[in-house]
Amino acid sequence: MTSARQWAATIALAVGIFILITIEELPIGVLSVMAPDLGVSEGVAGLAVTVPGVLAGVVAIFTPVIAGSLDRRLVLVLALASVVVSCVLSVIAPTFAVLLLARLFAGVSIGLYWAVLAIVAVAQMPPHRAPRALTIAFSGAGAALVLGVPVASWIGTHLGWRTAFAVVGCAALLVAVLIAAVVAPVRTSTPVSMRMMGRAAAHRGVRHALVLTALMITAQFITYSYVSPLLHSRAGVPLTSIGGMLLLFGVAGMIGNFAVGTVLRRSAPLGVLVIAAGLALAILVLLLVVKSPASAFVVMPLWGLFAGAASVTVQAFVSSEGREVVEEGTALNSAVFNVSIALGALIGGRILDLAGQEALMIASVVLLAVALVVVARYLRTTPTHV
Repeated sequence: MTSARQWAATIALAVGIFILITIEELPIGVLSVMAPDLGVSEGVAGLAVTVPGVLAGVVAIFTPVIAGSLDRRLVLVLALASVVVSCVLSVIAPTFAVLLLARLFAGVSIGLYWAVLAIVAVAQMPPHRAPRALTIAFSGAGAALVLGVPVASWIGTHLGWRTAFAVVGCAALLVAVLIAAVVAPVRTSTPVSMRMMGRAAAHRGVRHALVLTALMITAQFITYSYVSPLLHSRAGVPLTSIGGMLLLFGVAGMIGNFAVGTVLRRSAPLGVLVIAAGLALAILVLLLVVKSPASAFVVMPLWGLFAGAASVTVQAFVSSEGREVVEEGTALNSAVFNVSIALGALIGGRILDLAGQEALMIASVVLLAVALVVVARYLRTTPTHV
C-alpha cells in the first residue's frame, strides 16, 4: 500500500522539476525586456538559454561519479540550491556577462536534478508503482510549460525581469526544504565510476535509449524552437494569440504525460514507438494542413499530447531496458536529452535561415521516421516486448 508520505514525496519531486524547467525557459519569456536593460541584442540574449542546456548535459554525465555514495535526495537539494544562487546573481546582474555567469549555475542545477530524478522517484514507491511514480515526477515538466513559464513571463513583463528571477529563487528555496523533509533517502551501494558509465553506454538497452532520445528530442526542437514565427507567418495566428496556442500545447502535454503511463506499464519500447509515431504525424499534419488559425487550434493540442509524453517515455525505456545500469543510464540519457534540445534549436535555426519553414518540419519528420525504424527493430529483436 502506498502511504501519504510516499505520494507527498513524489509530488515534491514534480514541483522540483517544475522549478527547474521554469528557470531553464524563463529567459525566453522575458527576452524583450531583459535584452535592452542589459544592453545586448535579443539574439545575444538567447545565449542565456543555450549555455545552460549544454552545461546541463555535461554535468548530468558526471553527476553519478561525483556524487559517489551521497544520498541522491541531497543531490536534488543541492540542485535547487544552485537555482537559488543563479536567481540571486540574475537579480543583481549589472551586465550580461554576470547574467551568463548566473546561468551557468542554472545549467549545473538542471544537470544535477535530471540525472537523479528518475532514480529518486522510483525509490519513493513500491516496485509495481514505478511507472506511476515516473509519470507524476515528470508531470512537473509539463506543468512548468503550462503555468510556470507563462506566470514568470507575466511577472517579468509587468513587474520587471529581475522580479521574475527573484520569485523563482524564493520558490526554489522552499521546494529544497520540502524535498529534504518529505523525500526518503536514496543511496547507491556501489559508487559509480567513469568505467561504469562506459559500460552503461555500451549496454544494448541504454544504447538504444540514447539514440532514440537524440533522434526524438532533436526532431521535436528543430521545429518547436521556432513555433512562434511558424504559427504567425504560416498559419496567420496573431501575435497576441500565440500564447494561447502554446497554452493549449502545454495542457495537452500534461494529459499525454499521464495517459502514456498505460502503455508504459505494458512496454516502454512500445511507448516510445507510439510517441515517435504521434510526433511524426503531428508535425506532418502541421506541414500539410495548418494554413489558418483554426487549423492550428486543432493541431497544436495533438502535437502537445505526444510531445508532453516524450521525456517520461524515453526515461521509462532506460529504466526498463537498462535495469542493471539504471543510474548511469539515466545520467547519460539526461545529458543527451539536454544537449538534444540545444542541438535541435541550433540545427533548426540554420535550416530556417537557409531553406525556410517547410524544410524545418520535413527535417523533424525524417528524424522521427529514423527513430521509428530504430525502435521497431528493437521491438522485433527483443522477444519479451513482442
